[in-house]
Amino acid sequence: MSTLPVHASSPWHTVTQRFGKSAKSLGIALGLAIAAIAAPAIAGETPHSAQPIADGVYLYGQSQAPEQIGSAYMVFEVQQGKMVGAFYMPRSSFDCFHGTLEADRAALTVVDSYDKTSNPYDIAYSADDSVATTGNEAIAPLGLEGFHRIDTVSANDQRLLATCKADYSHSH
Repeated sequence: MSTLPVHASSPWHTVTQRFGKSAKSLGIALGLAIAAIAAPAIAGETPHSAQPIADGVYLYGQSQAPEQIGSAYMVFEVQQGKMVGAFYMPRSSFDCFHGTLEADRAALTVVDSYDKTSNPYDIAYSADDSVATTGNEAIAPLGLEGFHRIDTVSANDQRLLATCKADYSHSH
């Protein structure tokens, strides 16, 4: 079993350098989140031809409840195996990401909101007994390692998602 790479060139590391101590707690929290979600993938969990997360809009958080200060969240939309979304902490800045759903992970590119640099990140899927499939297609989303699925997507989550979708569509 191999571990997914954690990249030292974190977009949140750049934020902490620019904005000092107040941003440092944001960077530490998000850095820990990235380290937690870049855990080993469980090989063979999902057939290669299956789309591991069904099309739709999702909210995942380090906390099981939305809008918890100090917790990192990710809101994203999946369409035909492609993802666009945002990583954020409540009452803080956010970074957009885009990527693809692979058999064992979500392969993302995170775009730093300040300097627009791109950084690769992989998030392993977590084993979830509630996942059901029909044929080769998942009908319930897998978990994302280090995050909990939150059923309610707020108006603010939708706004962040719309911003990232617009930015991504303009750059591609």
